[in-house]
Amino acid sequence: MLIEFHRNMLADGVRNTAFHRALAAVIVPGKSVVADLGAGTGFLSFLAIKLGARAAYLYEYSPALKLSEKLAAANGIKGCHFIHGHSTQVKQPVAADIIVSETFGNYAYEENIIENIEDARRFLKTGGTIIPANLRQFVAPVVTPRLHRELLVWDQVGFDLDFALARSMSLNNLYVRRILPADLLGDVASARCWDQVNFLQAGNRSQRRGQGQWQIGAAVTVYGFALWWHSELVPGVELSTSPWSEPTHWEQLYLPVLEPIALQPGETLQIKINSDTRYQVGVNVSWEIIVQSAREGRRVHQQLDMRKGDIN
Repeated sequence: MLIEFHRNMLADGVRNTAFHRALAAVIVPGKSVVADLGAGTGFLSFLAIKLGARAAYLYEYSPALKLSEKLAAANGIKGCHFIHGHSTQVKQPVAADIIVSETFGNYAYEENIIENIEDARRFLKTGGTIIPANLRQFVAPVVTPRLHRELLVWDQVGFDLDFALARSMSLNNLYVRRILPADLLGDVASARCWDQVNFLQAGNRSQRRGQGQWQIGAAVTVYGFALWWHSELVPGVELSTSPWSEPTHWEQLYLPVLEPIALQPGETLQIKINSDTRYQVGVNVSWEIIVQSAREGRRVHQQLDMRKGDIN
């Protein structure tokens, strides 16, 4: 249900407070014009007007825009302009001092935030502000078996039936899960930044690639990898889905392995990640896992791809 989606977002006090602080830091009362991309119920635009923005333009293609109009009237909020349609479809946008877009997903790029903001640069006045300013993606090995076991129920169907093909498809997918620090290899220092986007600079693309690498100090078994993101909205205001941060309505992502990987001291674990979230693609992520041993060379090589997990 669309209303449940928005209820979950508006129930997230960490999210709401961070965006309020970010808007408060950049709005010039009586002057600022705000463009709200993917405005939803209008919450961010309502904050902007209450903080003194002269006008807010709400771009939203879903039926939530009708609700935002009613909410603005119910709250006596003036200065909002409601544009039904995707921001990329707007031919002659009103110039804005501030672009704000809370179109993060559990997987940060799944709602096309890169392409949406890249297109919206044509909305922005010279010297204007983009919220969020940047985004970093992190990865860390998962060393507890609970999430991996969940995906192996195909092996327990019974009745003399073989569901190995379905099992393989399950493993070639991403999963939204609450991942705890105790699930991960080491402390926060074990996280690796595999990708970063600076929204203040032009030329960002929705095809991304990066990697993380770990030198293994003690014997351990890896059952998958966790992904999360960290964003600086404006200088001094940050929002994170890290397992070590205050929980939000967003969760982490779990990237499975095909088979658990038993690692020995001195070995090197590497994951290479490719992400494609162009409009015409939707979301596709593939990941390659390599283990190097000083004695054996490349000892483990696994390749997974969401396209292999599509039942179509």
